[in-house]
Amino acid sequence: MKYSSLTLVFLILICGCKPSEQLVEKKESKQDVINFLFQDYIGEKPSASFVVIKDGNIKECQSFGYADLENKILATCETNYRLASVTKQFTAMGILVLIHQGKLTYNTKLTEVIPEFSEYGKDITIKNLLSHRSGLRAYDKLYTEEGEKQLVDKDVLNLLIAQDSLLFPANSKYQYSNSGYAVLAMIIERVSGKTFKEFMDKEIFEKTGMANSTIYLKGVPIKNRAYGYKFNDSIYENKDQSTWSAIQGDGGVYSSVSDYVHWDKSLYDETLVKTDLRNDAFSSWDEHGKTDGKGYGFGWQIDIKNDRKYLMHGGSTTGFLNYSLRIPSEKITVAIFTNTQDYGGLGRKAYFLASYFSDGKIPIPADILLDKDIEDNGIENITNKFSQLKSDPTKFDIVEKDLVSLGFSYLKKEPEKTLKVFELVKTNFPNYFGGYFGLAQYYRTSGNNEMAVEYFKKVTEMATSDDQRQIDYANKMIEQLSQ
Repeated sequence: MKYSSLTLVFLILICGCKPSEQLVEKKESKQDVINFLFQDYIGEKPSASFVVIKDGNIKECQSFGYADLENKILATCETNYRLASVTKQFTAMGILVLIHQGKLTYNTKLTEVIPEFSEYGKDITIKNLLSHRSGLRAYDKLYTEEGEKQLVDKDVLNLLIAQDSLLFPANSKYQYSNSGYAVLAMIIERVSGKTFKEFMDKEIFEKTGMANSTIYLKGVPIKNRAYGYKFNDSIYENKDQSTWSAIQGDGGVYSSVSDYVHWDKSLYDETLVKTDLRNDAFSSWDEHGKTDGKGYGFGWQIDIKNDRKYLMHGGSTTGFLNYSLRIPSEKITVAIFTNTQDYGGLGRKAYFLASYFSDGKIPIPADILLDKDIEDNGIENITNKFSQLKSDPTKFDIVEKDLVSLGFSYLKKEPEKTLKVFELVKTNFPNYFGGYFGLAQYYRTSGNNEMAVEYFKKVTEMATSDDQRQIDYANKMIEQLSQ
């Protein structure tokens, strides 16, 4: 009987034996593993579709749940989801196409393309906008979700023109900016003389063979469209649109995992732009220029692990949550698109699938292995199971924040598991604030305010300036719970 490397991992964890010892007869098939990953989408629920691409070929493509609950239309690999911020890789490529055509440069100033823009924008370059270093204000702070109309990209531009300053000098630091990508869509329109939708249809989707992909435009039908949903007490409610979901440049692409295969192929050749421009998109940028480290490129978040580059991007908007992951050195890509925000963890699912199909080259996310073993065998032996994983960091990818997310996933329904996971994080990573934050929330929800305050105080001691949001929350909770 032949077992995959991942099946062996599950079996070793389940029986607690060494690889050389006799394995139990229980066999986790590939479909068992996939069903476990996507169990939240199985049944009469909103959908998830995923694709795994290896060496240019589809290794696996499956869908679960419904693209349209009202009309009982099941999702397929051809279902078109709103990609939210996964759109940014397409918008960035649109700009690179214009640079390739000689119509823009990285150093073109915003005010050169849009001369009516306020004086404060004179130092913002195309490169600053692509790499989230523009300093532009967030449109959701300038126009709230309760606004009277649904915004489009031109409205975002006008909101920004009405401002008199930046959040910080252009190129002085990184701050993720949806506003910047809405402005990039308007730049594409000004330079190309086409609407953003027309340009993307012609220059990106047609040239890559993404025949069923498009840009959202209110009132224009979308083939094989998934509708967004949100769980409300006992039912899923259609929650497809918001004040900001008609903005195109930062989140307006509708596409399928099947079409994403064509997109991925174009990122290995010169279908759209020359190799040097494509490589610029896959490199991080700081105030000095291109770097080899972690950071943000042009529409891609970049991580480096074991001398291997990971290109990824998530997308979240009303009714949709998505994730794309590319590991060019291994020629592996995973895309997961869903039509509900009620379930998270798509990034770890993508990493897990990449590992599954990498022939052992990509480390396996430890938090998902723990989750699977807890489901099968309970929580009591979690310490020993974690020790097994921690003993071989080349095979298992242990990320502290993902262990914290695992703990929170049990909080509402199985709080006793939550406590065990957070205690594990605190013990194994005593200098990381996440375990203390999780314990504080556990004790707060269980009514033990004294213990909650104790752990929230630890959060303020351990967290850094990068975790300011959690520090502010902890201080707020300390004040409230101490009264």
